[in-house]
Amino acid sequence: MAKKMDSGLFSAILYIVVGLLLVIFPESALQWAITIAGVVFIVSGILELVKKNWAGGAVSIIIGIAILVLGWLVLDIVLLVLGILIAIKGIVALINELKKKKVTVLGVLFPVLTVVAGIALAFGGALHWLLIIGGIFLIVDGVLGLVEALKK
Repeated sequence: MAKKMDSGLFSAILYIVVGLLLVIFPESALQWAITIAGVVFIVSGILELVKKNWAGGAVSIIIGIAILVLGWLVLDIVLLVLGILIAIKGIVALINELKKKKVTVLGVLFPVLTVVAGIALAFGGALHWLLIIGGIFLIVDGVLGLVEALKK
C-alpha cells in the first residue's frame, strides 16, 4: 500500500531539487528558488485553509505572494528570508535530534550545518559560492529528511 505523501517527505524532495538547482545552476537557480519558495508558501497556505486554519493559511499565502511579486525587486530581502527559514529549519531539526534518547554526531552535525548555511545565505557576501554550498547542504538535508520520512 502506498504511503500518503506527508509534509516531511514533500519538504525533503523539495530540498533535494532546490539544492541540485543551486549546485548546477547557481545564478539562474536563485530566480527559480525564489519562485519555488513563493509557490510553496502559497500551496502551504491553501492546504492550511483547507484544514480551516484561516490565520496560518492567510499568512502563508500573503508571504508567498510577496515573495513572488517582490522577490525580483528585493533580492537581498528574499535571500535574508530564505536564509532565516533554512536556519530555523536547522534549529528545529537540531532540537528534535537533541530530544532523542540516542543522539548521534551526524544527527547533530547536519542540523548545525543547515543553520550555518542558512546564516551564510542570509548574511553572506559571496553569493555564487554560498548558493553552491547552500545547495549542497540542502541536498544533504533533503536526503536525510527523505530517509526519515520513508521510515515512517
